[in-house]
Amino acid sequence: MPITPAQMLAANAQQDAAASDLAPQVRVVAGPGTGKSRTIVKRVGFLLGRGVPGQNIYVISFTRATWSDLTRRIDEFCQGKPYAAQGIMVRVSTMHSLALRILRQANLLLHYPSDPVILDDWEQETIYDQELAGSLGCTPGRAAEIRLAYDASWQTLDPTSINQAQITAAEQGGFRSFHATVTNLYSCVLPGEVIHRCVEAIDMGQLQPAQLPQIGHLIVDEFQDLNRCDQRFVQLLTGQGSVLFVAGDDDQSVYLFRHANPDGLIQFQATYPASTSHTLTDCFRCTPGVLTPALALIQYNPNRVPKALTSLYAASVPPVQGSLRIWSFTDAGAEARAVAASCQALITAGLANREDEILILIANRRVQLPLITRELGNLGLPYDTGQAAARTTDPAIRAVLCILRIANDILSTHPDYVAFRALLGLLQNVGLGTIKTITDACVANAQNFRGLFFLAALPGWLKVARVRRAVQRIMDIRAALAGWTMADTLATRSGDIQALLTTHVFGANQTIQASWTALAGALPPQMTMTELLEFLYARTDAESDLVLNAVLQRTGAPVPAAAPQQKRIRVLTMHGAKGLDGSVVFIPSVEQGIIPSFKATQAAGLVIEQRRLLYVSVTRSKAACIISHSALHVAPESFVLAQQAQVSLPRSQFLNEMHVASTNRGGGLTAAEAAAIVADITNL
Repeated sequence: MPITPAQMLAANAQQDAAASDLAPQVRVVAGPGTGKSRTIVKRVGFLLGRGVPGQNIYVISFTRATWSDLTRRIDEFCQGKPYAAQGIMVRVSTMHSLALRILRQANLLLHYPSDPVILDDWEQETIYDQELAGSLGCTPGRAAEIRLAYDASWQTLDPTSINQAQITAAEQGGFRSFHATVTNLYSCVLPGEVIHRCVEAIDMGQLQPAQLPQIGHLIVDEFQDLNRCDQRFVQLLTGQGSVLFVAGDDDQSVYLFRHANPDGLIQFQATYPASTSHTLTDCFRCTPGVLTPALALIQYNPNRVPKALTSLYAASVPPVQGSLRIWSFTDAGAEARAVAASCQALITAGLANREDEILILIANRRVQLPLITRELGNLGLPYDTGQAAARTTDPAIRAVLCILRIANDILSTHPDYVAFRALLGLLQNVGLGTIKTITDACVANAQNFRGLFFLAALPGWLKVARVRRAVQRIMDIRAALAGWTMADTLATRSGDIQALLTTHVFGANQTIQASWTALAGALPPQMTMTELLEFLYARTDAESDLVLNAVLQRTGAPVPAAAPQQKRIRVLTMHGAKGLDGSVVFIPSVEQGIIPSFKATQAAGLVIEQRRLLYVSVTRSKAACIISHSALHVAPESFVLAQQAQVSLPRSQFLNEMHVASTNRGGGLTAAEAAAIVADITNL
């Protein structure tokens, strides 16, 4: 690494100053590549070193995978230090799991048969919306609108969100009745309501201060992604004298769809007048040629926290300038061919067996993914299209996830009603009518839904043959899992999983099961069922990679015992790339109508968020970022954009804001250009 010891010392001093601040509230604004996670870990070490008991330190993350990564980082940092034993006691959790724990300890979950499970996106659409539609006599699309209106009201603390969505009084009444019944039946909650219930209980005096966890220090990661309800939750948790330490970057707030509100970070010092603020400015990731135009872009957003990021590579030894280029093409086909040819040139120039250092980030999967993958395939280049997102909707993978959740249910004290319901819906030849008959019978006969599958025999009140067969299939799967442990490895259980899919779930349908067969063959055989469960829970490739890396670290194997894995070019959505980086990043189709999208241009707030999204995408780059745009899209992609046989789009307004001119191109990187980029990568 060319970054000098003096540069490292100065960058570490910024992190250490933030980590050791004794103010009652501390804000750390950390731009891309400036060491936010390391500063959080240093904060934990600083507190432990001062004698703070580990159990009084709470660290909040937002996903299972980042929770796992932070836990691992803290454990590694504490190893060999005098406070190592206390480090194990630090409470790292997601915000939702902390809220559930508070509600449980205060006995505010007694209207559920067990601790409720939070429905994920697939479960909301496939289970909740389908059943709500049947209950209200509307389409699943309308049911989703109603659900999302209530979710918005919870996450924004604004009940008028329901009215804004034009939900009728009849629909509101029907929703409340359905929601009360189905969430009890399946012991589940929607994502937005968990923290809202906690906030409401505290505000209404239902939860007393003494019933809240004794938090000495609360550390919150990615604070820019909190919505208003989350922010209120944090205020209430720290209102009894807890020290608050938050870290994030308002310029990287890209989750408007979950009502993320970066104002929480921006206005932090107004909310907490006694707070201090630190800004990490030394960027370890991006070269100056990449960082400078990215900063020019993001400065068009209003009301930002001012920050002056500096690439450490500008004064490294040797210095590495890096580059950002903007290419213009006559049509999207020529653009896709140039991107693929550029990848090939980079691989030839020195990135062979390092293909995963190349990222291709796209704003619209339906428009861009078919073209890009076709051209990569035409050149025989290995690529990965972000399977973590696709896994969540693949029937075979979802079935395996349900099976593992049921196995974990049997072995733990945490019943998982939703896993049984989801698997029931995946069974071949079992439809919503059969499921409704089962659930209606459970309600009519006062039968616990999960308990139905643990009965010694089918109850007599299940009269219909097809209904009895469906329930028996789940009972058989549950019985087959009785001898499993979550420490079993994939090598031990992959055959058993395949047998369950074939015998009880999908029958002999090899087409459906092919995706699981392919995935199982690519995973480390040493992976435990617990690790496999965490892997399948992952929503993004970044989260998947964290789990896989932890498995390989645990086993000490750089690759699975079979053949070395082929490194692959990563083709990801812009949202899916958050948290990742690449030596070279391609961002095609940066056009007005794609980013910003046609929808975004109708609302200034959406344009602001999509500017952040492009900023996040550009700052994934280390050595080089190649942005491109084309003048013409043709069918079928053009029909996705505007229901026309041809669509012409101008270069994005965002490119003008970067102050970089476009260069007309007829092809991809030349051999000399690719060699220059690889030379920069070598010097990083």
